[in-house]
Amino acid sequence: MGINWKRLLGKSTARFQVEHPSCKSFHGELMQFNARLIEKENFALVRFGDGEMIIINGEAIDLSQKYNGEHQYIPGDNRHEQQRELLRQSLIWRSSNYYVGIACPCCVGTPAFLALKNQSEQSEQQLTWANIFVNSNYSTFTRETTTAIGQRTVNMICHNKADTSQLPFDVNTTFRSGPNSWVNDHQRLLNEITEHIKSNKVNDEVFIFCAGVLSNILVYQLSKQFPNNTYIDIGSVFDHVMGLGKTRKYLRNGRTLRQTCVWV
Repeated sequence: MGINWKRLLGKSTARFQVEHPSCKSFHGELMQFNARLIEKENFALVRFGDGEMIIINGEAIDLSQKYNGEHQYIPGDNRHEQQRELLRQSLIWRSSNYYVGIACPCCVGTPAFLALKNQSEQSEQQLTWANIFVNSNYSTFTRETTTAIGQRTVNMICHNKADTSQLPFDVNTTFRSGPNSWVNDHQRLLNEITEHIKSNKVNDEVFIFCAGVLSNILVYQLSKQFPNNTYIDIGSVFDHVMGLGKTRKYLRNGRTLRQTCVWV
Protein backbone atom coordinates (compact mmCIF):
# COMPACT_ATOMS: atom_id res chain seq x y z
CA MET A 1 0.00 0.00 0.00
CA GLY A 2 2.99 2.32 0.01
CA ILE A 3 3.43 3.52 -3.59
CA ASN A 4 1.58 6.17 -5.63
CA TRP A 5 -0.22 4.42 -8.48
CA LYS A 6 -3.43 4.43 -10.47
CA ARG A 7 -5.58 1.55 -11.64
CA LEU A 8 -8.70 1.09 -13.72
CA LEU A 9 -11.26 -1.15 -11.99
CA GLY A 10 -13.20 -3.52 -14.23
CA LYS A 11 -15.28 -1.64 -16.78
CA SER A 12 -15.67 1.40 -14.58
CA THR A 13 -14.33 4.69 -15.92
CA ALA A 14 -13.55 5.87 -12.40
CA ARG A 15 -9.86 5.93 -11.61
CA PHE A 16 -8.36 6.31 -8.21
CA GLN A 17 -5.05 7.36 -6.79
CA VAL A 18 -3.40 5.56 -3.91
CA GLU A 19 -1.76 8.03 -1.64
CA HIS A 20 1.38 7.73 0.45
CA PRO A 21 0.61 5.83 3.68
CA SER A 22 1.28 8.92 5.78
CA CYS A 23 -1.80 10.54 4.17
CA LYS A 24 -4.11 7.58 3.73
CA SER A 25 -7.36 8.04 1.86
CA PHE A 26 -10.40 6.33 3.37
CA HIS A 27 -11.97 5.74 -0.05
CA GLY A 28 -8.62 4.99 -1.71
CA GLU A 29 -7.90 2.20 0.76
CA LEU A 30 -11.18 0.47 -0.10
CA MET A 31 -10.44 0.78 -3.81
CA GLN A 32 -7.09 -0.92 -3.28
CA PHE A 33 -8.77 -3.94 -1.72
CA ASN A 34 -11.28 -3.97 -4.58
CA ALA A 35 -8.42 -4.01 -7.07
CA ARG A 36 -6.77 -6.92 -5.27
CA LEU A 37 -10.00 -8.90 -5.45
CA ILE A 38 -10.42 -8.22 -9.16
CA GLU A 39 -6.82 -9.09 -9.97
CA LYS A 40 -6.89 -12.23 -7.75
CA GLU A 41 -4.08 -10.89 -5.64
CA ASN A 42 -4.56 -12.93 -2.47
CA PHE A 43 -4.50 -11.13 0.87
CA ALA A 44 -5.80 -11.34 4.42
CA LEU A 45 -7.63 -8.57 6.27
CA VAL A 46 -8.38 -8.54 10.00
CA ARG A 47 -10.20 -5.66 11.68
CA PHE A 48 -9.95 -4.43 15.26
CA GLY A 49 -12.89 -2.25 16.27
CA ASP A 50 -13.74 -1.14 19.78
CA GLY A 51 -14.93 -4.62 20.83
CA GLU A 52 -11.68 -6.31 19.86
CA MET A 53 -9.73 -3.42 21.37
CA ILE A 54 -11.48 -3.89 24.73
CA ILE A 55 -10.55 -7.59 24.78
CA ILE A 56 -6.95 -6.94 23.72
CA ASN A 57 -6.66 -4.52 26.65
CA GLY A 58 -7.94 -7.15 29.10
CA GLU A 59 -11.19 -5.35 29.95
CA ALA A 60 -14.39 -7.28 30.63
CA ILE A 61 -17.13 -7.10 28.01
CA ASP A 62 -20.46 -8.91 27.65
CA LEU A 63 -22.44 -8.53 24.43
CA SER A 64 -23.94 -12.01 24.66
CA GLN A 65 -27.48 -10.60 24.80
CA LYS A 66 -26.97 -8.15 21.93
CA TYR A 67 -28.84 -8.91 18.70
CA ASN A 68 -28.13 -12.56 17.77
CA GLY A 69 -25.61 -13.08 20.56
CA GLU A 70 -22.19 -11.53 20.08
CA HIS A 71 -19.19 -12.06 22.36
CA GLN A 72 -18.25 -12.15 26.01
CA TYR A 73 -14.81 -11.82 27.59
CA ILE A 74 -14.22 -12.63 31.26
CA PRO A 75 -10.74 -11.58 32.45
CA GLY A 76 -8.95 -14.42 34.21
CA ASP A 77 -11.08 -17.18 32.67
CA ASN A 78 -8.61 -19.73 31.28
CA ARG A 79 -10.41 -20.34 27.99
CA HIS A 80 -11.02 -16.66 27.45
CA GLU A 81 -7.39 -15.80 28.17
CA GLN A 82 -6.22 -18.46 25.72
CA GLN A 83 -8.44 -16.94 23.04
CA ARG A 84 -7.34 -13.42 23.95
CA GLU A 85 -3.74 -14.42 23.27
CA LEU A 86 -4.73 -15.76 19.84
CA LEU A 87 -6.54 -12.49 19.18
CA ARG A 88 -3.38 -10.60 20.15
CA GLN A 89 -1.36 -12.77 17.78
CA SER A 90 -3.76 -11.88 14.99
CA LEU A 91 -3.03 -8.21 15.69
CA ILE A 92 0.78 -8.50 15.58
CA TRP A 93 1.27 -11.18 12.89
CA ARG A 94 3.26 -9.69 10.03
CA SER A 95 3.26 -10.67 6.38
CA SER A 96 3.40 -8.64 3.17
CA ASN A 97 -0.16 -9.69 2.24
CA TYR A 98 -1.61 -9.37 5.77
CA TYR A 99 -3.49 -6.16 6.58
CA VAL A 100 -4.73 -4.99 9.95
CA GLY A 101 -7.67 -2.61 10.27
CA ILE A 102 -7.66 -0.58 13.47
CA ALA A 103 -10.20 1.72 15.11
CA CYS A 104 -9.55 5.27 13.92
CA PRO A 105 -9.12 8.48 15.96
CA CYS A 106 -12.45 9.95 14.86
CA CYS A 107 -14.29 6.90 16.24
CA VAL A 108 -12.35 5.99 19.43
CA GLY A 109 -10.20 9.07 20.05
CA THR A 110 -6.57 9.71 19.22
CA PRO A 111 -5.04 8.17 22.41
CA ALA A 112 -6.86 4.84 21.90
CA PHE A 113 -6.04 4.85 18.18
CA LEU A 114 -2.33 5.46 18.81
CA ALA A 115 -2.23 2.84 21.57
CA LEU A 116 -3.75 0.19 19.31
CA LYS A 117 -1.49 1.24 16.44
CA ASN A 118 1.55 0.75 18.67
CA GLN A 119 0.23 -2.54 20.02
CA SER A 120 -0.13 -3.87 16.48
CA GLU A 121 3.61 -3.53 15.79
CA GLN A 122 2.65 -3.20 12.12
CA SER A 123 4.31 -0.99 9.53
CA GLU A 124 2.15 1.89 8.34
CA GLN A 125 1.55 0.30 4.94
CA GLN A 126 0.02 -2.83 6.51
CA LEU A 127 -2.47 -0.81 8.53
CA THR A 128 -5.90 0.37 7.43
CA TRP A 129 -9.25 1.35 8.92
CA ALA A 130 -11.35 -1.12 10.91
CA ASN A 131 -14.31 0.74 9.34
CA ILE A 132 -13.02 0.27 5.79
CA PHE A 133 -16.32 -1.21 4.50
CA VAL A 134 -18.74 1.12 6.27
CA ASN A 135 -19.56 4.78 6.97
CA SER A 136 -19.01 6.86 3.80
CA ASN A 137 -17.41 3.82 2.10
CA TYR A 138 -20.56 1.73 2.50
CA SER A 139 -22.20 2.77 -0.78
CA THR A 140 -19.00 1.95 -2.70
CA PHE A 141 -18.81 -1.36 -0.86
CA THR A 142 -22.35 -2.32 -1.85
CA ARG A 143 -21.79 -1.35 -5.50
CA GLU A 144 -18.21 -2.25 -6.26
CA THR A 145 -16.71 -4.45 -3.54
CA THR A 146 -19.58 -6.94 -3.67
CA THR A 147 -19.22 -7.08 -7.47
CA ALA A 148 -15.50 -7.75 -7.12
CA ILE A 149 -16.19 -10.50 -4.58
CA GLY A 150 -18.77 -12.02 -6.92
CA GLN A 151 -16.13 -12.54 -9.59
CA ARG A 152 -14.39 -15.05 -7.32
CA THR A 153 -15.34 -18.39 -5.77
CA VAL A 154 -16.70 -17.41 -2.36
CA ASN A 155 -16.90 -19.32 0.91
CA MET A 156 -18.77 -17.90 3.89
CA ILE A 157 -18.31 -18.16 7.64
CA CYS A 158 -21.46 -16.78 9.26
CA HIS A 159 -24.07 -17.17 12.00
CA ASN A 160 -26.09 -20.37 12.09
CA LYS A 161 -29.29 -18.29 11.70
CA ALA A 162 -28.02 -16.51 8.58
CA ASP A 163 -29.77 -17.01 5.22
CA THR A 164 -27.11 -16.63 2.50
CA SER A 165 -29.51 -17.08 -0.42
CA GLN A 166 -30.11 -13.33 -0.84
CA LEU A 167 -26.46 -12.29 -0.90
CA PRO A 168 -25.30 -10.40 -4.03
CA PHE A 169 -22.98 -13.28 -4.96
CA ASP A 170 -23.11 -17.06 -4.95
CA VAL A 171 -21.66 -18.91 -1.95
CA ASN A 172 -19.76 -22.10 -2.66
CA THR A 173 -19.44 -23.47 0.90
CA THR A 174 -20.90 -22.15 4.16
CA PHE A 175 -19.48 -22.70 7.64
CA ARG A 176 -21.67 -21.86 10.63
CA SER A 177 -20.99 -20.20 13.97
CA GLY A 178 -23.10 -19.38 17.02
CA PRO A 179 -23.11 -16.99 19.99
CA ASN A 180 -19.73 -16.25 21.63
CA SER A 181 -18.15 -18.09 18.74
CA TRP A 182 -14.62 -16.82 19.47
CA VAL A 183 -14.62 -19.22 22.45
CA ASN A 184 -17.28 -21.82 21.62
CA ASP A 185 -16.73 -22.49 17.91
CA HIS A 186 -13.10 -21.70 17.26
CA GLN A 187 -11.48 -25.13 17.17
CA ARG A 188 -14.40 -26.79 15.38
CA LEU A 189 -14.48 -24.18 12.62
CA LEU A 190 -10.71 -24.15 12.25
CA ASN A 191 -10.78 -27.92 11.78
CA GLU A 192 -13.70 -27.79 9.32
CA ILE A 193 -12.21 -25.07 7.14
CA THR A 194 -8.73 -26.60 7.24
CA GLU A 195 -10.10 -29.97 6.14
CA HIS A 196 -12.14 -28.31 3.39
CA ILE A 197 -9.10 -26.49 1.99
CA LYS A 198 -6.87 -29.57 2.17
CA SER A 199 -9.31 -32.12 0.79
CA ASN A 200 -10.47 -29.88 -2.07
CA LYS A 201 -7.03 -28.40 -2.81
CA VAL A 202 -8.55 -24.94 -2.52
CA ASN A 203 -6.53 -22.10 -4.07
CA ASP A 204 -7.37 -18.54 -5.15
CA GLU A 205 -10.77 -18.59 -3.46
CA VAL A 206 -12.24 -15.99 -1.12
CA PHE A 207 -13.28 -16.70 2.45
CA ILE A 208 -15.68 -14.12 3.89
CA PHE A 209 -15.89 -14.02 7.71
CA CYS A 210 -18.97 -12.69 9.52
CA ALA A 211 -18.18 -14.24 12.90
CA GLY A 212 -17.34 -11.33 15.18
CA VAL A 213 -14.12 -11.56 17.18
CA LEU A 214 -13.53 -15.10 15.92
CA SER A 215 -13.07 -13.77 12.38
CA ASN A 216 -9.68 -12.25 13.23
CA ILE A 217 -8.39 -15.42 14.84
CA LEU A 218 -9.43 -17.63 11.93
CA VAL A 219 -8.15 -15.21 9.28
CA TYR A 220 -4.79 -15.11 11.06
CA GLN A 221 -4.48 -18.88 11.43
CA LEU A 222 -5.73 -19.81 7.97
CA SER A 223 -3.73 -17.18 6.09
CA LYS A 224 -0.55 -18.41 7.77
CA GLN A 225 -1.22 -22.02 6.76
CA PHE A 226 -2.89 -21.45 3.39
CA PRO A 227 -1.65 -18.11 1.97
CA ASN A 228 -2.92 -18.85 -1.57
CA ASN A 229 -6.47 -17.74 -0.75
CA THR A 230 -8.06 -14.46 0.28
CA TYR A 231 -9.47 -14.09 3.80
CA ILE A 232 -11.60 -11.08 4.75
CA ASP A 233 -13.15 -10.17 8.07
CA ILE A 234 -16.11 -8.38 6.55
CA GLY A 235 -18.10 -7.89 9.74
CA SER A 236 -21.79 -6.99 9.88
CA VAL A 237 -22.26 -5.54 6.38
CA PHE A 238 -24.53 -8.40 5.26
CA ASP A 239 -26.49 -8.89 8.50
CA HIS A 240 -29.71 -7.35 7.17
CA VAL A 241 -29.44 -9.23 3.86
CA MET A 242 -29.02 -12.53 5.72
CA GLY A 243 -32.07 -11.92 7.91
CA LEU A 244 -30.12 -11.11 11.08
CA GLY A 245 -31.47 -7.59 11.36
CA LYS A 246 -30.05 -4.09 10.96
CA THR A 247 -27.48 -4.60 13.69
CA ARG A 248 -25.45 -1.41 13.12
CA LYS A 249 -26.26 2.28 12.69
CA TYR A 250 -25.03 2.44 9.10
CA LEU A 251 -27.49 -0.35 8.21
CA ARG A 252 -30.29 1.84 9.58
CA ASN A 253 -29.32 4.78 7.34
CA GLY A 254 -27.74 6.56 10.28
CA ARG A 255 -25.62 9.69 10.13
CA THR A 256 -22.46 7.55 10.03
CA LEU A 257 -23.14 7.01 6.32
CA ARG A 258 -21.88 10.56 5.85
CA GLN A 259 -18.78 10.03 7.99
CA THR A 260 -15.43 9.82 6.20
CA CYS A 261 -13.00 8.39 8.73
CA VAL A 262 -9.60 10.00 9.16
CA TRP A 263 -6.03 8.87 9.87
CA VAL A 264 -3.24 10.42 11.90
